[in-house]
Amino acid sequence: MTPNTARARVFMSGRSQHVTIPVNFRFRSSEVTVRRDAESGDVILSEILPLPEVFAALDAEPFPEGFLSDADRDHRPPQSRPELDALLNE
Repeated sequence: MTPNTARARVFMSGRSQHVTIPVNFRFRSSEVTVRRDAESGDVILSEILPLPEVFAALDAEPFPEGFLSDADRDHRPPQSRPELDALLNE
């Protein structure tokens, strides 16, 4: 096994299947996304980061030079959406 690989126990609890996560692979969050790789069939668990962490990471990265230049921006006035305004003001 490679350093980024470990064995984990799989067991059933009712109709759900569970996997024990080794300590060096534990997640910080209480939820993960689950997907299956189309080519290999591997099941991949990905941590869902809390939104404040996501926004902090985005804020820490500067926009690339020339990103959304003034010429690229849409300068039209905002659309009137009374139904949306009513929903947001409830």
